[in-house]
Formats: sequence, C-alpha cells, structure tokens
Amino acid sequence: MPQGNTLTVKLATALSCHTGNQKVIDCSLMGDDTLDSLLNALDGQFPGIKEMICKDGAGITDSINVYVNGDNVRYLMGMETPLKQGDVVNIIPAAAAG
Repeated sequence: MPQGNTLTVKLATALSCHTGNQKVIDCSLMGDDTLDSLLNALDGQFPGIKEMICKDGAGITDSINVYVNGDNVRYLMGMETPLKQGDVVNIIPAAAAG
C-alpha cells in the first residue's frame, strides 16, 4: 500500500481497459487536490482516460458518473470537488433507464 496521503480510484470494468485492466488505483495527493487535478494525474499515467470521462476536457460527460465517497460530483462542486486523504472516487458509466 502506498505511503503518505492517498485516495482510491475505483473504475468500472468498461473503463479499466484504459488502465491496463486495473480497476482500483491508489493515487497520491499533492495538497489542494480537486477532481480535475486527479483526472489530470490519471491522464498522465494512463493517456486518454480523461477524454473518456470528460467532454472537451471540461465537465464530466453525461455517459459517466463520478462519485466521491458515494456522492455524485454533479451535486457537489463538479470538477472542482475537493479531495482529501482516504477518499474513494468511483467512476462508472451512467445507467440508461427505459
């Protein structure tokens, strides 16, 4: 397990193909971290993953839901949602209703 300030990112199987099939990734925190800075760091490690999650590198695409500790970031602060040590970030495709 990594030392220091970390959080855990959990990816749905559909997205783990962009991370070498890693579904759980421990990420180091640098200080004033937000969802945006986390996604930038993930994109540095796994190029192209941010464009799968975000539309035009900005907000989260409608086909993806991102949760921090069980709360949908759309109802928090979106890409500026603050992150802290021990947080769990779940990134999953949105379920279609019919």
